[in-house]
Amino acid sequence: MSMDFVNRIKKEMAEGIVRAILEDAGYRVIDSGIEKVLRELSCLSHAEYSALGYPDALSRLPDFTVMNREQNEKFLVEVKYRSDWGRAIFDEVRDQAKIFGELTLVSINAGAQSLHAFDSPSLFIRGCRLRFQGDQYQLHQRSKRGDAISFDWVSVDTLEDESSLWWSMTPLHEIFSKVGERRDSQTLQKAVACINGILR
Repeated sequence: MSMDFVNRIKKEMAEGIVRAILEDAGYRVIDSGIEKVLRELSCLSHAEYSALGYPDALSRLPDFTVMNREQNEKFLVEVKYRSDWGRAIFDEVRDQAKIFGELTLVSINAGAQSLHAFDSPSLFIRGCRLRFQGDQYQLHQRSKRGDAISFDWVSVDTLEDESSLWWSMTPLHEIFSKVGERRDSQTLQKAVACINGILR
């Protein structure tokens, strides 16, 4: 379970940024990752952790369970920080999606390149829903034609590892509607400033 110190710091900071964004928008964010539930595991080596024999599902718990205040909307959220983002990130969470049926992946891409002359929060932080439909691993892919936005479930195994893949991920406010309601508060802009200032 033990990981490189710098990567551990980046992971915890990325999770903290996502938690702050969601809580600021009014969501309930509950730690559900095994290292948060059983804090003592974080100091173990991989061999020591494996020797404990925890069930696979327990060791693959997502980082957060997120609910709205009314508790009638739920997301299982896994947070991943990358300085070099690519398609392989979907393979890393494949088993989680298979175990839990559906997973919301939130990615922080510190190396994202802007398609425009300005930076927006969605340049650095985006997400997607992932699920298993039968034996097929699927991504809820976003596409935009003019002002129209549409979503289609596509097989992850058919995706090409190219820069456009990042842009087919979804801005956070389109997944978590309450984040969109808080856009005037500049929460996302402040979070991006933290990403640029600390994680890059």
